[in-house]
Amino acid sequence: MPLVVEFAAQDPARLARWWAEVLGWTVVDETGVRPDGPGVPLRFRPADGAKTGQNDVHLDLRSESHDEQTRLVERLFNHGARFADIGQSTEVPWVVMTDVEGNELCALEPRKAYACTGPLAAVVVATTDPREQARAWAEELDYDVLAEQSEFAALRPPSGEGPHLEFLHDDNPHPGMLRILPG
Repeated sequence: MPLVVEFAAQDPARLARWWAEVLGWTVVDETGVRPDGPGVPLRFRPADGAKTGQNDVHLDLRSESHDEQTRLVERLFNHGARFADIGQSTEVPWVVMTDVEGNELCALEPRKAYACTGPLAAVVVATTDPREQARAWAEELDYDVLAEQSEFAALRPPSGEGPHLEFLHDDNPHPGMLRILPG
């Protein structure tokens, strides 16, 4: 069963176009974006209200070199993304930004683990129990477990292609405007 990432958006069509442009994917009937290669579909629905606080789901974007990471950050910024401070250290090698509706994302430094993911390296979920969530989603999606620790767990599609599904420990996850769904 495939994974779907769903955004609640003030302007679903605009946000779908934005993500399609920055990922190089295809807009599907203004409510979705599909990958043209490895990836997971993104779906957009009208939000019940304005975004408040940090999301408990965010997307990590892949780069193959430090120069490509710099170009990715520039492209995101030129498309309307903004830099964000979510409490990350100044020492982290990734760049935290938000899309045009304030949804957090990370432009990652090069990592070999994401070589076959396509432009979307990982879908990252904050949760109180990464192991439990990883086990449940691995069974639901038939994904392979890559890592399983108390603070972090990671899954990937059995083909080895497409983004990882990662779970990070957070004592107080922030339900927000993104969520993951079985497809």
